[in-house]
Parts: sequence; C-alpha cells; structure tokens
Amino acid sequence: MTLDPRKRIRRSAGTGRSGDPAPDRAGRSTGASADAAVAVSPRRPDGAVPGTGGTSRTGTSAAAGPPAGTVQPAGTVQPAGTVQPAGTVQPAGTVQPAGAVQPAGAAAGVGTVPPAGVVPAGGAVGGGAVGGGAGGGRGRRAVGALPYGLLVPSVLLLLGLLGYPMYVLVRTSFQQLDLRQLIRRQTVWTGFDNYRTILSDGEFWAVTVRTVVFAAVCVALTIGLGTLVALLMRRTGRSMRLLISAGLLLAWATPPVSAATVFKWLFDEQYGVVDWLVTKLTPLDWSQHSWFDSQLPAFSVIVLCVVWQSIPFVALTLYAGLTTVPEAVLEAARIDGAGAWRSFWSVTGPMLKPLYLILTSLSVIWDLKVFTQVYVITRGGPDRKTLLINLYTYIEGFGASRFGLASAAAVVMVLITLAATIWYVRSMIRVGEEEL
Repeated sequence: MTLDPRKRIRRSAGTGRSGDPAPDRAGRSTGASADAAVAVSPRRPDGAVPGTGGTSRTGTSAAAGPPAGTVQPAGTVQPAGTVQPAGTVQPAGTVQPAGAVQPAGAAAGVGTVPPAGVVPAGGAVGGGAVGGGAGGGRGRRAVGALPYGLLVPSVLLLLGLLGYPMYVLVRTSFQQLDLRQLIRRQTVWTGFDNYRTILSDGEFWAVTVRTVVFAAVCVALTIGLGTLVALLMRRTGRSMRLLISAGLLLAWATPPVSAATVFKWLFDEQYGVVDWLVTKLTPLDWSQHSWFDSQLPAFSVIVLCVVWQSIPFVALTLYAGLTTVPEAVLEAARIDGAGAWRSFWSVTGPMLKPLYLILTSLSVIWDLKVFTQVYVITRGGPDRKTLLINLYTYIEGFGASRFGLASAAAVVMVLITLAATIWYVRSMIRVGEEEL
C-alpha cells in the first residue's frame, strides 16, 4: 500500500521514528522534553536546573550562582537564594544571606559566618563557618574548654598574690589594732566601728573628694596632651618622630621617685630653675617664691609631675592608632570641605574611640593610686591640704599606728578602684562586641 508522503511527514513531525525531536530549518532540535533536559543537565543542590530559569523542584526561584570552581574575593556579598555549586571557595569576609545553599566541597574562608537559613552540605569546609557536621561540634567543644584550663595557673597566682592580702586587709578592718594590741599580740574585734569612724570623719570625705578631683584633672590633661603629641608625631618627619619617641620613652622609664625629686628641685624657692626663668624673662621677681606654701600651687607641681610621666603611654598608643586610619578617608573629608578640627572630630575620633575608652579607664585607675609623687614633693602639706587617700591611709597606719582605721580606709579605696576597674572591663567588652 502506498502512503502519501505528506501524511508521512505529518506523522513524524513531532517525534520521528526513534522518538527524537524533529529538526527545524537550521537543523537544531526544537521539541526536547523537560525530562530529557533534566536528565542531561547537572542538577544543583536545591534541585534547580541550570539554563531553565533557576526554578527548583519546589517551584522556588533561586538566583544564579557562580560556576563550579569559582573563587570569590574577600567582601563578596551574595543575594538571598544564591546557589553555590561544588568547588566554590569563599574567603574571609564573605557575607551569606538567608537562603544560601552550600553544596559538598564548598569551602568557606576563616570568619565566614552564614546566617539563619544557610544550608551547609556534609562536605562543606570552613575555618570559621558555623554549622557543618559532627566533627565541627567536637572541635568547638575542645577549643571551648582549652582557654579555661590555660587560665587556671594565672587565677591561682592572683589568688596567692592578691587574695590572701585582701583577706588580711578586710579582717584587720574589723579589729582594733593599735600599737598596744600589736605589741601584746591581742585581737580585739570591733565590728564596723572602724568604718563608722572614718565615714563620720569630715577629713576622710574631704580627702576622698580631693582624690577624685585630682584624678579627673590628671586624666583630662593626660588624654588631651597625649592626643596633641600623637598628632604632632603623625605630621613630623621620620627623624623628628624618632627623636620625640626617644624622649617619650625616657620620660616613661624614669622612676616615679626620681621624677618627683627632680620636679621638687625645679620648683624650689632658692635653687629652682622655674623661679629663676620667671625672674629673668618677666618683670616679676620670683627669686624667693615658694610653690609649696599653698594648696593650689603645690597641687600644680604634683599634677605636672604625674602628667609628665603619663603622657608617653597615651601618646605612643594613640600614634599607633592614628597610623591605622586610612589616608583616603582623611582625603575624602578634606575634599568635602572639612578642616583639621572637623576631620578629627568626625573621622579620626570615632575610629579611635576604642583606644580612648581603654586609655581613659587605665588612666583613672592609675591616677587614683598616686602616692609617690605626693609623698616626695609635699608629704601632704601644707596643713594636710594636698593629702590624697593613699597617703591618708599610710599616715593613719604607719604614722599614727591605727592599723584598724587605716585598713578600713584602704578597703574603701579598693572599692573605688574596683568600680573604675569594672568600668574598664565593661569598656573592653563593649569594644569587642562592636568589632564583632
């Protein structure tokens, strides 16, 4: 039986004899089924088929990811729903949004933290990635216990060096321990009588307020002058910067007793260089001027001595921080019309905020404990008007032999210093959280 050629063409137009799609005019296949395309094309981990619009089996649209073997640079930001094929390497700083899928073999750089919704495969590798298999959990548990074990020797050492003396101090503050009891080795418990005595003493409160004001003035001058010196070091040349650094280190390395003795002689009423310079350079006659006859001039000398030895640490630390400020940011501020003060206040200052918090906290703690400079220069005079709480405790204990009262005053001083220490620790924790 003879068939019409046109009917034969119509019958084979869809599939042909072997079921293959019929070629179009250009000889290309046009009738490929979806199943054949799925069978030939490699599937992504979420079931999406490359080249078909990124539609997964669940019908969810996914963004096209990088091809296999792609190395993504640091700071790459991936949009939601990005699908990463096998072999993709993510360096540190890669940001993965919710919905990102990591297949087997994908490597995440150190510090890469996928958020909620990221699905890491069993073979995903990451130095800092969160998730993974059971091996990562075991590693985190081991690392989490190690720091506590390393802290044990330090904690034991601190307990031995600080814990026992603090225990003796607190115990003595509840006793009447004068020279008579000390010689007879008597223990007389008085409860809170020593605390009632010092807390009702007007001089103790005057000394405490004076100590706080003294520390505040020293901290403000130290931070301000240290900032100016750091900015000066940033603008000077290499040779001058080296000379300034050497001078700062020498001032910092000078023992407090030596520095206080030098300042006492500099302001001496008979042989002091300061009085001689004022007499020679000004119309004033300060040849017999005494800096230690009144409270304010005497405190001025003590503050200068303390600040002179505190500036080096602040200046060198801030200079190290200034070197990390990008020059491009400062140049952009200058292009926007910002002057030197505005650039520091709006650009440099916020970048150095963590350093300022730490330096201020440390300076408060150190200046609350000033003893040597006051003892060498004035010994609390004139008329105990330059007496600070540390020297007050020393005089009550070793001068008047009232060790119980001195211990109670020392406990109060410890509590004040502890409050400043808590502020310092909280500042460090807050800075660490901001950096994370």
